[in-house]
Amino acid sequence: MGLLSFFKSNKEDLDWDTIRSTEGVYPPNSITILMTETETGKPATGWLDLAYKDYPYKKYCPYNLQFSVEIDDSGSEELDMGTIEDYFKDLLKKECVVHVVARVATDFGMIMDMYIDNPEFAQATLMDLNEKEDKWIEFGCGFKYDPKWKEYRRIASLVG
Repeated sequence: MGLLSFFKSNKEDLDWDTIRSTEGVYPPNSITILMTETETGKPATGWLDLAYKDYPYKKYCPYNLQFSVEIDDSGSEELDMGTIEDYFKDLLKKECVVHVVARVATDFGMIMDMYIDNPEFAQATLMDLNEKEDKWIEFGCGFKYDPKWKEYRRIASLVG
């Protein structure tokens, strides 16, 4: 690695550190509603945030997290998709930049996609949460290195 590439790399890191500490790291939402069917053929809705279509900082948040969350209809009336989304987003935002990009209803609950910049923190936090006996929600989570946001593009292609 040459001296010039060292300074260029440090400048990019400095820029991300600056950007991630400002509100400019999150674009204004541009939500579009998705109408779909669950695996059993029931009508379902979801949404996709189109603000991320041309998001300029994708390379800094290259890790896709896909949550599957079980929602039991007999549970608390306060437990809805928005509450669940906020719970995971707020938990991860303690050390991550978190971009929730899509959410869709399923036969068992919901699937939610997000992109983050700190996979080590996210993995440790979610593993600790999942191992707790008194957790208030059952969930699964898959991590994928997706620097080109291919999963986001796949979901966006469903919108048209």
